[in-house]
Amino acid sequence: MIVVDFLKHGRENAIRADVLAAAMGTTPRGLRRQIMLAREQGEIILYAPGGYGGYFLPSDDPEAAQREMQAFYHVQAARCKHGLAALTPVARKLGVPLGQLELDAKEVL
Repeated sequence: MIVVDFLKHGRENAIRADVLAAAMGTTPRGLRRQIMLAREQGEIILYAPGGYGGYFLPSDDPEAAQREMQAFYHVQAARCKHGLAALTPVARKLGVPLGQLELDAKEVL
């Protein structure tokens, strides 16, 4: 089974990462890897942080799905922005041009 087989639609059905990993018989790291692979294949798997958070598929209701996807997008965009801000001084010190950060790079050339 793949990760989307374990997920339900709607924020109210979010499954915590530890519960989902156990249900799938994997580790939290393995779960994140499977979620990333599914997303790379076009699946929309959302995540809501917090005490009642977890992974879920967009709601079956189009308006609720739009709100859920927007919330996920904004959280992830903020994380990316803060991550790039953290990389900026390191890139400067290494002499990496700031407009050419490679997120896939295994090492800095």
